[in-house]
Amino acid sequence: MPGIRPLPAGPSPAHFQPTERRRRSPAAAPDRLYSTYGLTIASQLELPELAPLASSGHPDVRIELGELPDRLEEAEAGTPWLQCSHSGCQFLLDSIARFRVEQGRRIRIERRLTPDRGATVAEGDLRVYLLGSALGALLHQRHWLPLHISAVQTPAGIWGFTGDSGAGKSTLAAWLHYRCGWKLVSDDVGVIKPEEALPTLYPGPPRLKLWKDALERLSIDRQGLVRDLTRRDKFHLNRHHGFTDLTEPLGALVLLERAPRDEKATLERVEGIEAFRVVMSALYLPEWGRRFNGPARLMHYCAELTRQIQIYRYRRPWSLEKAEDSLTPLIQQIREETGHASSFRPT
Repeated sequence: MPGIRPLPAGPSPAHFQPTERRRRSPAAAPDRLYSTYGLTIASQLELPELAPLASSGHPDVRIELGELPDRLEEAEAGTPWLQCSHSGCQFLLDSIARFRVEQGRRIRIERRLTPDRGATVAEGDLRVYLLGSALGALLHQRHWLPLHISAVQTPAGIWGFTGDSGAGKSTLAAWLHYRCGWKLVSDDVGVIKPEEALPTLYPGPPRLKLWKDALERLSIDRQGLVRDLTRRDKFHLNRHHGFTDLTEPLGALVLLERAPRDEKATLERVEGIEAFRVVMSALYLPEWGRRFNGPARLMHYCAELTRQIQIYRYRRPWSLEKAEDSLTPLIQQIREETGHASSFRPT
């Protein structure tokens, strides 16, 4: 399948290998219940990044541990480490696990043995790919629209921020939360359900990922934080207290662009085909989207979302020292949208 690369940001394609050793599966663990992306999940694997649920009638998704066959039944031509059918996919990650994602309802995981010690992979590493590539595939299988954004609850409603890797999505959301007091909605991924009349944003795990320098600038203690799997100077604030559990429509999507250090920050409205391109560029794991939705349906979803929300381009110097000054055009626009004084009070 050309173009399919089910990897979160960071690891290289070298992680896909067909020669892994299986671990003998233990007895099935009891289900634990969680909530994320508007889904109720019953999982045999503990998922501390997700909000737990006390009880549920019928879960939307099941996550199961156990052995898997080497190939996906009814798969189109693929490789020993990656196959897809019209409703499912299976992929193998070097020394991590084999994942099978089926019909937007089930994820099956077969853990692997590390080649050097014969031990199973750390569960934290396993969850990186489960909550990234595997869950991303499942969201596309449900014909939903996962967006690679950070989002905050502003006085003008939910504003999401997108851009290339390193554009500062998480840092900006954290800055608005800690400096303005606005609740965090989502970091990394949020989901729109195209079948709904309003573009309600369903947040993912309440986890904030920040670089070391941003933590220091915001006076956040690193003790007890989880280091990122592939970027040692980045840290995860899991189940962070700053997140809201309310769901509201997405009101605006802001494309972040870096400007030279001597350039003044600007915010401008984007419309037409350029706005559509911003939405398309915000798709999370678009290869899975094209696979399970088809290009035409995916473009229709993005066109509808473009029509429903406001799109902006926000250019600012990438400097934590000048972050307060750079926020001025963004805060002014949010103030205009609310029709009254913004709650922005730098501290």
